[in-house]
Amino acid sequence: MTPTLRVVPAPPAELLPVFAALYGAAAEDMAWLAGTLQAAWVVLDEENNVRGAAGVRPSPAHGLELMGGALAGEPAEEEAVQTALAQAAHRDAGKVYAFADGHLFGAVSLARAGFQEVGAYRLLAGPTPQETVPAPDGLTLRPLAEVPDLAARLDALASYEDRIGHHAVLPAAAEDGAGGYDSALSLIALDGEGRACGICRAAEEEGYVRIDAPGVRADLRHTSLRQALLLGVCAQARARGFGDISLESWGDTPEELAADLALGLDIQFENPIYAAG
Repeated sequence: MTPTLRVVPAPPAELLPVFAALYGAAAEDMAWLAGTLQAAWVVLDEENNVRGAAGVRPSPAHGLELMGGALAGEPAEEEAVQTALAQAAHRDAGKVYAFADGHLFGAVSLARAGFQEVGAYRLLAGPTPQETVPAPDGLTLRPLAEVPDLAARLDALASYEDRIGHHAVLPAAAEDGAGGYDSALSLIALDGEGRACGICRAAEEEGYVRIDAPGVRADLRHTSLRQALLLGVCAQARARGFGDISLESWGDTPEELAADLALGLDIQFENPIYAAG
C-alpha cells in the first residue's frame, strides 16, 4: 500500500544529507547545492521518515530545473514520492523541468504530475565523420586556444543558454581546461566584427574524442555553422589519429539530431526532459 505522504518546504542546506544519499556522494561534496537551489522540499511519510527531497535551480530560458528525487523503496512508493515532489515544485515554483532518468525521477511520475516531454539529453557515438562543411560567408573558425579572451569565450558559451538542460555560464567555464576540454582541439566561431557566435568543445579520451554538440548564436542557426563547427572538430580529431567520437547534446532540435545521425552516428543513450508550466 502506498504510504501517506507530506511534502514540506525546507532550506536547501538542511537537505544536503538527503541529496548526498540520492546522488551517492558525500554530504560535503554536495555543498555547492546550498547556494544553487532557489527552493527545496522534503517528502515525509506518516511516521516522519524522509522518503525523498528535491530542489530547483534557475535555468536562463526555461524556468527552473528540478533536482533530487525519491530514496530507494518499492517502485510504487518511489513513483508516489517523485510525483509528489514534481507537483509541489510546479505548484510553488512555477515553470520547472526535470530529467526523466528513470531513477531519481521517472517519466511516469512526471507525466502524472502534469509534465510533458519537451526534449532530451543524448549521447551519440560512432566513427569520426569524414565530411567537411565550410563556415558560412563572413564567419571564421579558429581553435579556441587562439582566442584567449574570456569575454569572447563566454559570449560563445552563452549560445547554449536558451537550450533546455543548460544553465547560465559561469566565468570559470571559459578558462582553459574547464570541463576537461582541450582548447587546441575545440573551435570557436567569430563573425565579421570579431564577435564570438559559436563554439564546439572537445577533449581526448582513451581511444576516442568527446565532443559537446556545437552552440550557435540564435540568429545563425539557420546557417551551416553548426555543421561546420562539428565537422571542423572532427577533422582535427582525425588529424590526431582518432577514428571514433562521442557527441553529447542537451535540448537539440529534431533537425539537429537528424543531421548528426546522417553523419553515421548512433544514439547510445537518451534521457528525456519533461517540463511543466
